[in-house]
Amino acid sequence: MTETSVTNLPLAFKTLRTTRWHLVREIEGLSHEDLLAIPEGRDDNILWNVGHLLCSLSRLAYVFSGYPLPIPEEDLKLFGKGTNALDWKTNPNPDEVLERFLELPDRIEADYAAGKFVDYKPLTLGGGHTVESVEEAVAFHCFHEGLHIGMVISLKRMLGLVTSE
Repeated sequence: MTETSVTNLPLAFKTLRTTRWHLVREIEGLSHEDLLAIPEGRDDNILWNVGHLLCSLSRLAYVFSGYPLPIPEEDLKLFGKGTNALDWKTNPNPDEVLERFLELPDRIEADYAAGKFVDYKPLTLGGGHTVESVEEAVAFHCFHEGLHIGMVISLKRMLGLVTSE
């Protein structure tokens, strides 16, 4: 994720940069073993949470705007809604997942600036709330990402890994 000029972007995009910074801070320096470890009593790991956010934001921004998924379909089978890390036959490559995760905000911002997200198929969330634009989708995703930051911190504590202050 590169630091780009965000002055002309909606607040949701700026907020995504902030939530993403906090998550990256939590996973920086973790080994592949740390990212893939599943604590007793859990069905997820840190990499699953990162991959899940990658899938969620990809779907929210691109699929509901009428574009193909910008990530491999295999990612949905590993990290999509209703999946868990205990079901993996083989572990995904953490470096590849992290690379896609870190590049996605830049890609969305560039595509937004190019006018790509004009038509958005409304999506009804739990509680009857409807997301009607890519700006609203990114805003919702920031909330979703915040929840998963908490899950990552919880996993780190369960694994005995130091969490940032």
